[in-house]
Amino acid sequence: MTNGDPEQLARDAYEAYCAAHPTPLPPWEDIGAQEQAAWRVAASAVAGQRKVTRAKPVPTRSLRIKTADRSRTFDAEFTVGREGSFVIDDEFASGRHARFRVARGLWYVEDLGSTNGTWLNGRRIQATQWLKKGDKIRIGHTVMTVEPI
Repeated sequence: MTNGDPEQLARDAYEAYCAAHPTPLPPWEDIGAQEQAAWRVAASAVAGQRKVTRAKPVPTRSLRIKTADRSRTFDAEFTVGREGSFVIDDEFASGRHARFRVARGLWYVEDLGSTNGTWLNGRRIQATQWLKKGDKIRIGHTVMTVEPI
């Protein structure tokens, strides 16, 4: 990295990330201003242009999962499928279909190699995804709404 321009460093870092990502990502021009700003801060920190402040530990939050007929709250990692911590009666779900985990106060979902995939807001996930309030997860024909609380 010879160019110290934060904008160029951020673009280069994002392009390298896109090249390594298993699924296509939008070009730099198509990502939002907030995401571009985050890439500029990260690139500047890595390049030593800005002192990085470490975040204080965030307390673990709970996650409420709601289906059409029930709701359950979790405080730690859990699995969903025909077996696991949150069992769903769905012939299109795998035994251990998806894992939900919390890191630094944020909840994530990952598919565990299921046959029919795990879907987040209508898109099949290929890697671990961050969850936000109101996100819809589909496993088989079962739709769940998540709510970090």
